[in-house]
Amino acid sequence: MNSLDSTKERELTSVDNREQLIGMIYRAAAEPEYWPDLLEHLYMMPELQSTEDLGHSDPSSAKLSQMLDAVSPQLSMAQSQYSERNQILLEHFNQALNIAKRIYQLEEKNHSLNSLLDHIPVGVILVNAKNEILLTNELAEETLQLGQGLYQRNKNLVTQQSESTDLLNQYVEELSSLGPNESSSRGLPIQIGEETDVQTMVILSPVNHLQNPSLERNASVVVFISPSRPDVELDLAAFADGYNLTPKEARIVNYIAQGMSPPDIADKIFVSYNTVRTQLKSVFKKTNVSSQSELASLVLTGPWGMLSQSSRHFDFAEAHDLNARYFTLPDQRKLCYQEYGSPKGKPVVYCHSILGSRLENFFDDVDLAKHLGLRLISIDRPGFGGSDYCENYGFVSWSQDLAALLDHLGLEQVQLLGYATGGVYAACCAASIPERISKMTIVSSGDALTYDSDYEATAKLYRMHMKLARDFPSMHRLFTNILDKGLHKDPNKLFKVLARDLEGTDVELFESPQFREKFGRYLKESKIQGGNAFSDEVRQVMSPWGFELEDIKVSTQLFHGEQDKHIPLVLAERFIERAANAKLTVIPDQGHYMIYRQWPEILKSVASN
Repeated sequence: MNSLDSTKERELTSVDNREQLIGMIYRAAAEPEYWPDLLEHLYMMPELQSTEDLGHSDPSSAKLSQMLDAVSPQLSMAQSQYSERNQILLEHFNQALNIAKRIYQLEEKNHSLNSLLDHIPVGVILVNAKNEILLTNELAEETLQLGQGLYQRNKNLVTQQSESTDLLNQYVEELSSLGPNESSSRGLPIQIGEETDVQTMVILSPVNHLQNPSLERNASVVVFISPSRPDVELDLAAFADGYNLTPKEARIVNYIAQGMSPPDIADKIFVSYNTVRTQLKSVFKKTNVSSQSELASLVLTGPWGMLSQSSRHFDFAEAHDLNARYFTLPDQRKLCYQEYGSPKGKPVVYCHSILGSRLENFFDDVDLAKHLGLRLISIDRPGFGGSDYCENYGFVSWSQDLAALLDHLGLEQVQLLGYATGGVYAACCAASIPERISKMTIVSSGDALTYDSDYEATAKLYRMHMKLARDFPSMHRLFTNILDKGLHKDPNKLFKVLARDLEGTDVELFESPQFREKFGRYLKESKIQGGNAFSDEVRQVMSPWGFELEDIKVSTQLFHGEQDKHIPLVLAERFIERAANAKLTVIPDQGHYMIYRQWPEILKSVASN
């Protein structure tokens, strides 16, 4: 331990810094991006020695010293030095975890609500009894920003005309006063612009009658805004089927829902006003309504009005790359994969890192695989990117899934290329289904963390993740999700956290805007379903792998950075000692992320096999 570390330890054990530490504990509870800072400070406190007894079934009840075995080195201190002030820290730490968990659950609930509202095909605004805006979905936000008859002034929902604003406030006050067993709705056409007849139809309904409303605390009224743009139409096929409407009647309903008056509809579809009135009366009779506002409310607040704007809301995989492909496994799970290079080239299956996805193609501005005659097949593991999440998934399960996908693709044999944790998945395939694997290349990966010296050679944050997942998996999943949410609020904080223990060229990479853009894109896709798959994989790495490296007989080439602080070089060296036909190439002055620099050379090596 150097003198700087010793000084830091002495500072952190002083009374003033202990009070400061308690402040950090609660700051981390409210702002999850500070959890790594807190844990690093706890790591430096020598009195937080771990004990030998880790036999608690409930991680939340474990003592602080036990929980921090994930980050605290073994120090030779007497048990008697677990002081009263250490127990105080325990109480604060556990309370902070509970606070963070509640905040996380509330944010997840709010995120789910926002996602639901964004998929509703009309604008939705929640207001309280004072007509103050509490929440909007995407379509409503767009309406307010474009000034389509409705605006936000200070906190309130207003229109461009004072008369309409007064009526809007009146309706909100009226609907807010309804009792728990009362329900009603009101319609209000809003003029758009001074020199146009285009209107936005607004439907107001109370939410007070709902039991324990989860929409938003103090929400009194939900405001539905019909689409007012002439190029947006409602897909009313289901509505027409449900009420036995003719195609002409369904067309009338579509325009009414958009806020158009019968005379305007007549002009738009080139029929007489009387024809529109006749069709509208028929619609009223079939739908059991008596006014245009009731009809619009029936469409917009029921399950019928689905916008034909499929481009606005789409499947998450389609949002990132239209080249994503899917394969349904025998148990009906879906695997998402993507191909690069030449369709008729030498097939190579790529196994991504734990912070990546099928998008990992480190020189993706140039199709190197195609130039080298490779067909690169990159697959999202379950819970990453577009592949369905799977509980209790393991390395052997992956080899079975890969075999099924290869059968589907008509490939007898492939080469494997695995990066970081993906290297372990590749190794399992080489050991479990050797008849399907011709060669294997592993980058920045190796044997399992086994000895104390293995852990000592790793970066502190990485070490904390590994031991926390091993000893307290429930806590690790909670921590991962809290940390993930906090860091994604501030991507710059993410890069600072990941780079704090790096050296040499890895530090230079993390300072590069090009690297940050690319790494951030891969990471965002990997976490699109949340952090559970990440936490599961860390725990899987720290558990028995289900195969032995000695079972790997295929020719294997390892590439490893000399300064790798995530997977120490000793693990790669131990790999080639155990695997029968493995060779190691050490890249001087390179770290864990050297694949971003060495991708061309690695692919050339794969192509030359």
